[in-house]
Amino acid sequence: MNKKTEQYIVPGLVRGLAVLQVFDNRHKELSMAEIAERIGLNRSSVFRLVYTLENDGFLQRIAGGNRYRLGARVLDLGFRFLTGLDMLEPARPILTRLCDDTRMTAHLVIRDGTDIVYVDRYQANTPFTSTVSVGTRFPAYATTPGQIQLTGLGESQIRRLFQGIEMQPFTSRTPTSIEALLERLEHIRPQPAVVSWGHFDTRISACTAPVLGRGQKIVAAVSVSCPIGSVAREELEGGVRDSVIRASRALSKTQGWFAG
Repeated sequence: MNKKTEQYIVPGLVRGLAVLQVFDNRHKELSMAEIAERIGLNRSSVFRLVYTLENDGFLQRIAGGNRYRLGARVLDLGFRFLTGLDMLEPARPILTRLCDDTRMTAHLVIRDGTDIVYVDRYQANTPFTSTVSVGTRFPAYATTPGQIQLTGLGESQIRRLFQGIEMQPFTSRTPTSIEALLERLEHIRPQPAVVSWGHFDTRISACTAPVLGRGQKIVAAVSVSCPIGSVAREELEGGVRDSVIRASRALSKTQGWFAG
């Protein structure tokens, strides 16, 4: 961000949004002291932010205590975002069939800057329950759904996007530099679908394919996942991969993509 655009930033709003973002699946409830520690502000500043967010319904105080959780208005914003995604409605029957055909959990994933966001999920009727819920964010550089969507960007765009970003390793397969990421993208770019055998989470196998829109632009990704070993690698790289490709192409056609 340059100095010209920095002058339009409202610091208080940035700090308020930072408070909301400290809550996640592992930190559903936090005290004011914990919030202050996580965002690096003093308690008096955090008190004013939390008081304002609670007053407007974005935070909710847990009855009788000094701990907080996200309020209903955050959920309302999330629903508004999801209903604004034109691909959700046509994706439902496609992902449902993909889930039934593969007996794996099916996901619809979009990219938001340097992150990916899971915007829909269809759980397979198996003992395995996916812990990746709608709204989950992961770093795009480390995940197959993220990498496959990053292939739609050029080298200069990738360098600008990840400049100054610390790429932390999740497994030995995680690209931890821009050069390593570019090499990974070059490898997967020609592929219609990519199989991950514990690349992001050593316990999980997955297969992902891009969703294309008008002008061959990558607009999302379709992915299936399951615990490693519950589906043979040969099946994942064969029939499952074929099903994921069919699903991604079917959804792509609803987004204005036509095969040449």
